[in-house]
Amino acid sequence: MANELNHIIVHCHDRHATARFLSELLGAEPPLDWGPFTQVTSSNRVGIDFASGMIPPAAINMSHLAFLVTDAEFDAIFARISERSLRYWADPMMRHEGKINHNYGGRGVYLLDPGKTVSIEFITRPYGAAP
Repeated sequence: MANELNHIIVHCHDRHATARFLSELLGAEPPLDWGPFTQVTSSNRVGIDFASGMIPPAAINMSHLAFLVTDAEFDAIFARISERSLRYWADPMMRHEGKINHNYGGRGVYLLDPGKTVSIEFITRPYGAAP
């Protein structure tokens, strides 16, 4: 039997704000409410279900979502980041603010959702043996 990721649940402070933020950056369909979740569906049909209010805010751990995108998609996403004057970083430790990386011959950028509990990464090349 083939294994295929169907959905993941990401706890955050405001499920609607985080889902809307991600779908707008991706240029994707608006998120849909599904019971206590607000879902963004990736292009490979994986559901990212955002949840808020299910656990105490202090119990929310930082989550990370990484999206492999084409160069054209990266350009469009980065334009949306720039248009909104969003903070972004070249690295997951968020030490190189206002820069993108060029790991593996591609481009990558990190940013935080509005509640600052979800780190979102967009890359144009998959990770290899070394950057």
